[in-house]
This record gives sequence, structure tokens and C-alpha cells, in this order.
Amino acid sequence: MKFTKSFDAPNPIPAKGISNAVSLMKNGMLYRYGHIDSDINFDGDNSPHANESEVSKLELAFSDYTGHKYVIAVNSCGSAMFIALKAMGVQPNDKVFTNAFTFTAVPSSIVHANAIPVYVECNDQYVIDIEHFEEQIKQNPDVKYFILSHMRGHVAELDKIQALCDRHEIRLIEDCAHGLGKRWNPDDSDHDNFVGHHCEIACYSAQSHKMLNSGEGGFIATNDEQLAAYCILAAGSYEELYKKHLSRPMDDSLFENIKFEVPNFSLRMNNLTAAILRPQIDLIDERIASYKEKHDRLITILSDIDCINIPEPVDAAEHVGDSLQFNLVDFDRPHVDDFVKRCAGKGVKIQIFGTDDNARDFRNWKYSFDEIPDLNNTADIISCACDLRLPMTFTMDDIELLGAIIKEVIDEMINQEPSLLRVSSK
Repeated sequence: MKFTKSFDAPNPIPAKGISNAVSLMKNGMLYRYGHIDSDINFDGDNSPHANESEVSKLELAFSDYTGHKYVIAVNSCGSAMFIALKAMGVQPNDKVFTNAFTFTAVPSSIVHANAIPVYVECNDQYVIDIEHFEEQIKQNPDVKYFILSHMRGHVAELDKIQALCDRHEIRLIEDCAHGLGKRWNPDDSDHDNFVGHHCEIACYSAQSHKMLNSGEGGFIATNDEQLAAYCILAAGSYEELYKKHLSRPMDDSLFENIKFEVPNFSLRMNNLTAAILRPQIDLIDERIASYKEKHDRLITILSDIDCINIPEPVDAAEHVGDSLQFNLVDFDRPHVDDFVKRCAGKGVKIQIFGTDDNARDFRNWKYSFDEIPDLNNTADIISCACDLRLPMTFTMDDIELLGAIIKEVIDEMINQEPSLLRVSSK
């Protein structure tokens, strides 16, 4: 058996996004504040805001989907987190809690704000360990900020985390790069139960391997009018350009009172990026359903392999996977490497998080510490944690083949070395 499809294929851009982008390139109105009303309206757009810029219309559409009052589109999720920290008042050498298991962009945003990351261990569900978080709070009572990352879409115990943050006056930001459309309570259809509503600011990504694909892009979402005003100005609004935002506080005094005190970091999204993204908003739920079907099917296929552990999500959390993570139980590192190599030989690309070149291994974030932090639990978990992307381009037949190949590799390894755990007969 051999798998032949690419594991790096992003979601395709819908036809409407392509036509929007072509129209923009023809009239050249790519700067979000530079459009001429009569030139920005695409053929057939009869909406009330048809003559507004693409970025402003995208922000409004994103706000309508997530249920946040205010949305600011920026050039990346990393920029969104950086601006969020600045909006909350983070000062040089302030400390900020964040996950030990996440992507390097998260601690990098903290360092970008001249602050210092303080890492919280993950547990075997790939989310932060609540007990260790409580220990870190006791040991670091001066830390008043927390970027909580929903790494690879794994959602932590949000109610408990929010309660701890409230009790200790810790300001919470959610990194929802992998959280768009995921629900904290799957049985409740209200958008207020989306991930991203337990915090003051939620940050989202539109990088190629996320739910929305523009290559690069990000969003800041909040219900706080003062934070929204700061973020709009910091992202790159000046003079009275804030008035061109549709998803903003409509009290102009919020902007006028602070606009000369807020740095312009010029991290805006442009109209071309927004034109590609806006038609994808209507596809989010469809994409979620497709990801969920494939993700759940692959879990079912692999569930009878004793040496593979696929953690259950925490209670009340919905996991909609555009990738699958699992641990190889009782495999030492040479066996893990052998498993990955054998899968690669059959066309199945699997990464291990805990490697010396993986941007998700905290030990590689040397820019953020003088000495490698003592995070033994996270190190142990990621050392055998497998990461398997499941692009939208995969079919259900592809999922069946993936599962069969992984089973075949495990069987081969067991046949050659019977001491390894066997595939059960159930």
C-alpha cells in the first residue's frame, strides 16, 4: 500500500475569492483605507455595505460568525497576539503565562512585546495542566497576563481557567489559531459558546493550513470597546481612518482620546487578502463538518491498536480536527523514529513534536529563556506525540487508506520485534 496525496495541500480558494482578487488587482485598490467607493464594489454585490473596503466587510462578516462585537483584521495571528498584549498594557519585562506545548509564534509574540514567557505544562490531552497552572500562579504572583493556546485545536478546561484568571486578576487572551468554529459546549448553537469567548481578546489565523486560507492573515476579536479602539489604532489606523471600520465601537471619542498615545505598528490586513477570505466565511461550517467526519473515522480505525493512544477531549470541549495527534504508548525514541520512517516510506507524512528542529518543541525556543525550563511532563509527552495532517483535499477513501497503512506499519514492527505491544483482536 502506498499513499500518494500531499499532506501539505491547503484549502482551495473558492471561485468568488479568485474573482474578487482579480477585480481588485485590476483597479489596484489593495490598501484597506485607500479605496474609491465606486471602484471597490464587485459585480453583483448589492449588500448594504457594498461600497466599503474588502477588509471592513470581512471584519463584519467574521464578527457575525464568531459573535464578537468587534473584529480587527491584521497580517497574522502572531501580530494579533502581540497587539492584544499591548492593548492590555503589557510592559517591558512583564511576565506572561502561556502553554509549554504550542507553536513558536505564541511565545514569540510575548517576546515581541518585550515580555517574558512563563510556561505551563501540558497533560496527556495536549492541553495545559490545571494543577501546574495553579502552581505557577502561586510561584509567580506578579504574572497578570495569560495567552492560552488551543494548540492543534485541543481545548483546555476553559471554565476552570477563566475562574482561576478571574480569582487572581490575570487577563486572558485565547490563541484561537486552531479554534475557529469550535464550540465549548457542542450542544449549544449560540455563538457565545464558540471557543474564544472565555477571554478579553481572541486571536485567529488565516495561514494556509487553517480553517480560512489566505496564506497569511489574522484577526483580533473582542467585546471590549476600549480594547477594540486600541487594537484598531495599533494595527495601523491613523487620523480619522478608524471611521472606515464597520466592526468597531461607534463612539468616536474612544479613538480621539487615545490616538496620539497608541503606536501605529502597521500590521494591517490588505484588501487583496480580505477579498480571498471573505467568501470563505460561508464555508466554515461545511469545512468543519468535513474535517469532523474524516477525523472521527480515522480515530475509529486506529482505536483498536493497543500501542496508539488518542486522548479524549476534555468534558464540554468539541474537537474538530484538521489534523490528528496520537502518542505511541511504551515506544522508546528509536521505535518512534522507526515508525515515522516506515510510514514515510509508504507515503504517510507524520511529524514528532519533540524533535530538535520542530518549532513546537519548547526546548527550541532559546530566544525566550536563558536556561531551558524544567518541563519534564511536556517533554515526555511530545517526545512520542505524532502529528498527522488531514487536509480538506483528502477523501473518505484516503482516510481508510491512511488507517490501513498505519496499522500495516505497526504490524510489521511487531512481527519483527514481538516485545512491542500487539494490535488487539477486537
